[in-house]
Amino acid sequence: MFYLILFLLVLVADQYTKLAITQDFFLGQSVPVLKGIFNLTYVQNTGGAFGIMRNSTNLFIVISIVVILFIIYFLIKEEKKDIYVQIIFSLVLGGAISNLIDRLRLGFVVDFIDFQVWPVFNIADAAITVGMVLLLIRILFNKEPKKEII
Repeated sequence: MFYLILFLLVLVADQYTKLAITQDFFLGQSVPVLKGIFNLTYVQNTGGAFGIMRNSTNLFIVISIVVILFIIYFLIKEEKKDIYVQIIFSLVLGGAISNLIDRLRLGFVVDFIDFQVWPVFNIADAAITVGMVLLLIRILFNKEPKKEII
């Protein structure tokens, strides 16, 4: 049940902030929050991470659905076995579903977090990235003995 709450927090926070940006900003508008460090900048991303493969919305919709279905299956199958893994996949699931909602509803993903030395992103992207970094840490530093597959 914990993973459901975390998933919903990511989803709601991301959708709420994207709604606020689209209502209060015009496309391309950038407002400094910490001058020279951090801006809020309204960008429409029709591609993937860092804007790669622009105008590939349909491809990213299919990829997102496959990833989402895998994560849901995994969370159901592994429920209560590993809280760390639940956290990882809840972050990724919340971000993936939120960006999928944008792609289906708008045809692009709303990005607005702009550190000016990195491509503009959103809360969903941050949740996915944090989840994947935690997964990498889990894989690299897991001290549990390896299970034999027979």
